[in-house]
Amino acid sequence: MNFLYCFHYFFIYVVRYVFFINFVVPNDNKNRFYMNEVEVRIVGLSDLLKPSTAHAMILEEVIGTEPKRRLAMIIGDREATDLRTCMFDCKSPRPLTYDMVRSLLSEAGVTIVKAVIYDVNGGVFSSYLYCLRPDGSEFKIDSRPTDALSLSLKIGYPVYVLEDLLEKEKIRIVTPDGSGFSMPLNSVATDMLKMDLEAAINNEDYERAAMLRDEISRRASKA
Repeated sequence: MNFLYCFHYFFIYVVRYVFFINFVVPNDNKNRFYMNEVEVRIVGLSDLLKPSTAHAMILEEVIGTEPKRRLAMIIGDREATDLRTCMFDCKSPRPLTYDMVRSLLSEAGVTIVKAVIYDVNGGVFSSYLYCLRPDGSEFKIDSRPTDALSLSLKIGYPVYVLEDLLEKEKIRIVTPDGSGFSMPLNSVATDMLKMDLEAAINNEDYERAAMLRDEISRRASKA
């Protein structure tokens, strides 16, 4: 199953859409909601994409009119495994990474108030964790969105996406069953564009290959 790119969107067909989840993350910090932040939750995680090491994590706004906006992130096997482990609260004889982080924060008296996904560039999303020290002072740290989301499932803080980012990068469903969707090109990592470029050349789809090549070159010139 090939990736299809047309105009400024990257069309992805999920081989098997595994599950839709109705996780409700407790939010005891409602007073820390800002108008330009939209709370989101994980509603789906693809079991398999081509290439087989890539997975699509789907975030959906918690409050909004139907159809609610969704954001897709392409993640790797390790990140997908970590998310599933936290989603299903898998037990282990010894503490797993996020269990250890939760215990460490508790012992240090640090509270994570929220996570905010604020940017994407070349398919790489960025987020911050906003935290409180025991004395009440605030600080933020850089975090991968997948880590922020996994830890939120363990601890229970809300995750937000900036309104402008969600509106700009939201996906478009292109099949009746929701298994196919399009996402803005900026949300797709360069290595996946290179794989699709190779597939386009092999399929003699030179128009698509040219568009992909131009986008890859544009990103390289900015590096």
